[in-house]
Amino acid sequence: MSNIDKLQKLRKGLVLLSKDREVVLSFHETFEMVDELLEIVDELLDQESS
Repeated sequence: MSNIDKLQKLRKGLVLLSKDREVVLSFHETFEMVDELLEIVDELLDQESS
């Protein structure tokens, strides 16, 4: 997955978690999404630090 794809997925996830979301997620779905978004951030940070 390219960095652009990762950033787009990150943005989409943040929109789903934002105040302006159209759908309310369950706690379980929210925690899973946050974990996925953190993985993306960690991958991007690792790439930048190397």
